[in-house]
Amino acid sequence: MSTLESRRDPFKLAFALVATWTALGAVPGFVDPQGSYLRFHGHLPSSPEVLELYRGAWGQTLLFAVGYAFAAYDPRRHALLLLLGAIGKTLYTLRLLVPIAAGHAAPLTIFAAVGDALCVAVIAYWLVAHGALRSLFARE
Repeated sequence: MSTLESRRDPFKLAFALVATWTALGAVPGFVDPQGSYLRFHGHLPSSPEVLELYRGAWGQTLLFAVGYAFAAYDPRRHALLLLLGAIGKTLYTLRLLVPIAAGHAAPLTIFAAVGDALCVAVIAYWLVAHGALRSLFARE
């Protein structure tokens, strides 16, 4: 791919959007975990320990936002990070389906599940269409 073509790669923009989407969830959850927990769950956490674990999870999510930003610059180089991020977003989306299915989900929960599912779809498509998934598991 030429330099000009690589600048126009729509997946670079898509991964920048994934980074932004991820940061938009992670920053409020990390900075104000109690408020974020309330918005997602509709009630306060049962203990301070739960709140600290929740904040830690958002801290890890913030690190993935940074990783997606690096992937936006050079997706092939950061394909493993994209794969791991897609697995994490898939597991998180599945976890969000529990309160959604039970009818206890706040609108933000549904919004987050749909957004993360779309991110997974974009990442998975790129991994397969660009042969990155195959090359991650190829023997040399």
